[in-house]
Amino acid sequence: MKKTFSSVLAAVMVFSVLLSGCGSKDSNSAGTNASSATQKNESATNTGDITKKVPEGAMKISPQLIGYQNAEIEITWQPNPSQSLEATSPARVDYLTKKMKAWIEEHPNVKITPISTSSNSSDNMAKLQLKLSEGSAPDVAAVDSFMMPTVAEYAQPLNDAFAAKGISIDDYFPFMRSTMQPGGEGTDILSDWYTTDVRALYYRKDLVKTPPKTVAELISTAKQIQEDNKGMTGLIYVAGRNEGAVNNHLGIYWSQGVKLLNEDNSLAFKDGKGKDAMLNFLKFFQDTLKEGVTPQRVVEFEKESSMFGDLSTDKFGMFIASSSAVPQLGEIIGKENFEKKWGVAELPVINAGDTSTSSAGGWTNVVFSKDKEKAKLAADFVLSLYSDDSAAGEWCQIGGFLPTRSSIYEKTPFFADNEYYKSFKSYLDHAQSRPPVPEYTKLSGELQVAIGDIITGAATADEALQNVIKKAGK
Repeated sequence: MKKTFSSVLAAVMVFSVLLSGCGSKDSNSAGTNASSATQKNESATNTGDITKKVPEGAMKISPQLIGYQNAEIEITWQPNPSQSLEATSPARVDYLTKKMKAWIEEHPNVKITPISTSSNSSDNMAKLQLKLSEGSAPDVAAVDSFMMPTVAEYAQPLNDAFAAKGISIDDYFPFMRSTMQPGGEGTDILSDWYTTDVRALYYRKDLVKTPPKTVAELISTAKQIQEDNKGMTGLIYVAGRNEGAVNNHLGIYWSQGVKLLNEDNSLAFKDGKGKDAMLNFLKFFQDTLKEGVTPQRVVEFEKESSMFGDLSTDKFGMFIASSSAVPQLGEIIGKENFEKKWGVAELPVINAGDTSTSSAGGWTNVVFSKDKEKAKLAADFVLSLYSDDSAAGEWCQIGGFLPTRSSIYEKTPFFADNEYYKSFKSYLDHAQSRPPVPEYTKLSGELQVAIGDIITGAATADEALQNVIKKAGK
């Protein structure tokens, strides 16, 4: 009995020691964490860098708050919803969460308050302009590259932020620089263009040996595909009442060496060479229908994704779409299957020998805060997420975008080794952006109507052109 009692007592004593040891370990850990925070705060005090001070509480990375609730410095941020923590893509959210956590660890006394918006980018941009005029704009916001010049007067310079990150504006593609640096070479950089895209002709590699370079060759090739392969359609494209109907094909117009709008934003195609060029542009749609290589139902395709269900079959020889079709269709039909079937070529031109071009878009980040310290931090935050050397390649790869800096293609194996992206990079060298003025928005709307009328047979190309000039002209 004594032996049993002694054994139990010994066991209790051992357990007590172990428990005491565990408690001691937890206490030391808590003490270490508190000590670490204290040391960081003392360091922040000594160096005068208030951003390094660690607030009480826990860090949070969410669509409502990025950082510590008790952080003393607050930055308001209006992101593009699909490129934020509200994105439907888990890969994008995981990437951004990782980057945000790293940034907050470096700036614990700064909290980012995201401003949630709708998926309607045009509506978001209109509301942003209103906030700017009222003086209630966020400290930093994602702005559609097409709309950036309309908010440039409120933008704060990014020159120092670029220099701190080792980013040169000369690394961006030529068409981007006038938007980022609206005052011209040597003036302030007012935005960072961080994603882009480009339009291309996609063709079945097993059916088309040499991709067509002119519109006439495009139609001829599409006819041959249909003759050699019963039941196939030669060419499809977006033609529904939406910006894609115009934007995806503008390169066909621009390749003729003409502008859409004059310096005073009046139509550049009311007469002369411009009028001939716009008629050729509209005849592209008319001729593809007239020659039977494109079905009338393309007018139902309001966006590229509307075509993807059809393109997942083997019944189409060519289509026109943006560079984002590569990852999107690759996901639908399988990356290997897509790469085996589809090649890319520049958009066809009207006249043989002309330089092919394309519309290119994307998003920019613009800092609006007039507080110099907040402006500096806001710029560093968005550049760290999307644009610096440690972010740009990975972000664009995960998001399905094209990088906006030439060097990123060389530094990122995904882009350096992929034939599609090598081609897209070369197309960006002579791409163009749409005129960032209200007159273009009105013009695009009328061109969308004109394209729809041509395809449905409600008007000829000549009649549609006259209607556009009458309704969109000034």
